[in-house]
Amino acid sequence: MTDLDEQHLTALKSFVLRARRIRAHSLASDPGLLVKLHNPQFKVLFTPATGEMKVVLELPPEEQVESAAARVRPLILNDEDTYHAKVMNALLYFGRKGNLPDADMKALREWKKEWAKVNPKGKSLGYYEVRMQKRGQAETRISDNALAFSWIYGDVVHADSARREEGRAYGVEERFRAAVPVVVRLMTLAMVTLTITEQLNARGVLPDLGDIFDEAVIVSDEPRELETRVYVAEYDEDGNIPAPPAMDEEFGEGWRPFAEVFGGVIPGQDLQGDEQTQSTSG
Repeated sequence: MTDLDEQHLTALKSFVLRARRIRAHSLASDPGLLVKLHNPQFKVLFTPATGEMKVVLELPPEEQVESAAARVRPLILNDEDTYHAKVMNALLYFGRKGNLPDADMKALREWKKEWAKVNPKGKSLGYYEVRMQKRGQAETRISDNALAFSWIYGDVVHADSARREEGRAYGVEERFRAAVPVVVRLMTLAMVTLTITEQLNARGVLPDLGDIFDEAVIVSDEPRELETRVYVAEYDEDGNIPAPPAMDEEFGEGWRPFAEVFGGVIPGQDLQGDEQTQSTSG
């Protein structure tokens, strides 16, 4: 395998692991919600009797979107192995080497163009712009894309003061609203690209990627039970415990099995005269 092969292979492996974390995010569990959030929507409430009008936006909790933004962030940083252009170049590279049909290669190129539309530094509109005018001051305006990355880089994954200042006058609520469809779009792009990678791997187009499709990438919420042995020791008068043994050695003097010390002891039970042992939890 050439150095170029290794370079592209590293990008694919890194991407698969990251994209699987994105797919496992709670925000990705409801495809219908992702579709709605991808295209900003709102309700207009109008009261004819008073002429009062309100705009209602339904968005996920900021904390949920914030964690999703952290998971997609490496896909838009060009110095990361997971950078989307590196990933798509790798798929195209191995597609050519694997004699992928022209129609499939064309589809990969089109998908690469979709990724290229994500521009963290872009000032152009994604869906809308926000305008503001304070009394006695000139009107200001900002695109939703600039607002979105002001939140992502200024409020969330970085503390970039310049990016935050760019959208500061519009408030964190406005920055967050603009960021939601951007984060969701990145999640969608990542998950579709992961599916494409899985399909190409199943067709034998890609080189051996090892166990990256099976490796654990998230921590389970289930209670953790580890079968093991536990030893305990007492602190000496200087506040130290006996030195723990090496991995291939037995516990020596000063160390006793947990079961020997605490096994079968009832909290508050009188063991030796006035000495009592009490178990606590917390």
